[in-house]
Amino acid sequence: MSGKTEAHMKGARSQTIDAIKGAAILLVMAGHVLVWNHMEDPYLYDVIKVIQMPLFIMVSGYLCGMGRRVSGLSDYGNILKKRALAYLTPFFFWILLLHPRYPVSSVIRVLFDLDEGLWFLMTLFLLTVMIYTAQLAESIVLRRLRGEKQTENVRYRKIGRAVFWLVYGAMAAFVVLETLLGWQFLSPGLTRLYLPFYLTGYLAGCHMDLIRKIPETGKKLLCAGSLLLLLIMAAAWDLQDVSTLVLLGRQILASFTGCLGAALLLRYLRNGRIKRFLAFLGGYTLEIYVLHFHFATVLNPGRTYQLYTWEGAGFALASFAVMSLITGVIIIVTKKFWLLDFLLYGKQRRRKL
Repeated sequence: MSGKTEAHMKGARSQTIDAIKGAAILLVMAGHVLVWNHMEDPYLYDVIKVIQMPLFIMVSGYLCGMGRRVSGLSDYGNILKKRALAYLTPFFFWILLLHPRYPVSSVIRVLFDLDEGLWFLMTLFLLTVMIYTAQLAESIVLRRLRGEKQTENVRYRKIGRAVFWLVYGAMAAFVVLETLLGWQFLSPGLTRLYLPFYLTGYLAGCHMDLIRKIPETGKKLLCAGSLLLLLIMAAAWDLQDVSTLVLLGRQILASFTGCLGAALLLRYLRNGRIKRFLAFLGGYTLEIYVLHFHFATVLNPGRTYQLYTWEGAGFALASFAVMSLITGVIIIVTKKFWLLDFLLYGKQRRRKL
């Protein structure tokens, strides 16, 4: 989190964002227990599916929107260098770690199908590059218009914003074109799918002054209404089916509804033990993300369980607990070594547990 972000998010607000990330990673973990053990259901898993990763992406966009903007080419290079080290180091290292015998072919295969690897990291990096590239274009135009004095001018700001949206829109259109042409390099379909969530979070972060003007009563009603609508949609429709544009649009609508409701719910959650625990988890989402799913099936003897039975529910809870325990132990051990911390999680500074 950048200094500017931290300065604008004191106390409970900073804790709230970490709590949202913590809740999102718990949903991811629960979803992987169900998926890897073939226990997906049309209700609970639908809710998890439409919230988990869109919420992560939206929070990332929000933090980007609240952070400092690119001020020039040098600044652009420095920011992307830090993001590349943080996102792409673990992305590539885990490919090599899991496929040591065929490293080159494995990297190539994953680059053409990000689902084979830690797709979230590469997709998030691409979404970040798009925003910062558009900011760079805006910055260059504003510098030329203002000259050396850097004077403020409403007309200049409007031109700058127009340049931002022109460049960003061109990149977004290119991503859509890639998917229409069937290109597979860097899985543009994933970038297209999550772009609306990142952009929405980014705009929310850029315009917090407008969001603060919404009455608290209205926000609470929006929270309750969003969660209720999500439950109705999950009960009435198969939200995992995206075989047509209409069905894809329906899932995206459910995702926006769920993300909004979940974020507002956690905002209003009392600052107690539960919220502090979620915020603690939120500080280690990347570490948990890259590790946990490897241990989702350690208790499975090769059987298929039904979630809505005592045996199935007990197995799912036990699997979640064991997976969490193993993941926690590995994180504690590996974070003691700065090189592992960097290669496995992209952390450039050692952080004590």
